[in-house]
Amino acid sequence: MSKQSTSVKKPPVKAGERVIFIVTAIFLTLAIIAFGFMEYVRHHSNKPMFAVTTDYQFSPEAKHGMDLFFRRGNCTDCHRALNSGTNMGPGTDLDGEGTKRGMTWIYNFLRMPEKTYPGPTLDHGPGKAAAFVATWNAKDLHAVAAFLAALTAKSGSAVSPIPPSERSPFVDSMVKKFAPASWKTGKYKDMRKNPNVANKNALPTQGGKQ
Repeated sequence: MSKQSTSVKKPPVKAGERVIFIVTAIFLTLAIIAFGFMEYVRHHSNKPMFAVTTDYQFSPEAKHGMDLFFRRGNCTDCHRALNSGTNMGPGTDLDGEGTKRGMTWIYNFLRMPEKTYPGPTLDHGPGKAAAFVATWNAKDLHAVAAFLAALTAKSGSAVSPIPPSERSPFVDSMVKKFAPASWKTGKYKDMRKNPNVANKNALPTQGGKQ
């Protein structure tokens, strides 16, 4: 007996499914166009698209340390600096590191990571992936420390202890709409205008951090 092949007919696409497909296609097309337009503007604009909250002023030694950081050590495999590299988690993004720690602390950490850091390190301890850094000579380690110490954060950065001085229209509008009445009657004052608080939170000078 010969077997007869039977073809299975696919059910027709329903109107609702067709609408979903069309809306999804339109959304993806618009997203691609918007991304392309944003990249075009970013590459052809002389102004940064986002607020710059970090500052880099490198001495000749710091520039040597930057070369060691990016080339010899391949530190961007786990770290991020100058908006370049990989952010593996808390503590690995080093932009603004010079605001949080001084060059002496950074230098000591590079030499003796487990003794300087308040607890076990992820990669810089003995036998760990970045243990080779501690074997560099003192001159090179000092240069890398100078580079990292030069990565300072401006007021308003996530790692800066000082909030931005300018007012935010968005925050002001949210306060006006949702804040308790006591916030609006002057009961609570802007502590940034208090000179005692400003002096207490002021960044230390570069000389004091060395």
